[in-house]
Amino acid sequence: MTSSPLPARPMGSAFPASHEGFARCSAIEGKLNGWRGLFNQKTGIGYNRHGKIASNHNLMVERLVGAGIKAPFIDCEIMGQRTKTGKGTIVVMDAFDPENPKPYAERMKDIEHLEAVTFDVKPNKLLRFVCLAHHKINSIWEEMNYQNNKAGEVVWEGFVMKALGKYPFITNPNYTSPEWQKQRIRW
Repeated sequence: MTSSPLPARPMGSAFPASHEGFARCSAIEGKLNGWRGLFNQKTGIGYNRHGKIASNHNLMVERLVGAGIKAPFIDCEIMGQRTKTGKGTIVVMDAFDPENPKPYAERMKDIEHLEAVTFDVKPNKLLRFVCLAHHKINSIWEEMNYQNNKAGEVVWEGFVMKALGKYPFITNPNYTSPEWQKQRIRW
């Protein structure tokens, strides 16, 4: 167990992302099949979701130092560990300051200058996730599934439904963050 923040860990949802409850109180983002990383900008160290120095720490330093993100912690997905698609790409999913918690919309302003991820994830980029239109979730999944079939591997795993409040970091890698839920869609 650690007192340092660890990246939020979504719990499995009992309801699909298309459920009306998520339309009212959540931001829905895509879920990629990468490795989670948490970059501490104060120390310049990249961690894995277990709080250990990440094996891809150097890639995090290369992509995130000087990226213009103000928050001290950057939560990201690092591609190319489980898939060939997007190798070397880091997709920022959030940025937060545990000492100055902000709601989702304000945190997203800190990363909006980064290029948005597209369904066809390119290699060696620094990108950010985008909030998806709830009423288009089913057609978005069809496109994700198309990209998975085209790549011959699971690139897109489903959706993460984020509560609109403060970032729900954890301090124990065995915990989940109920404020964030995920829907994995089998390929």
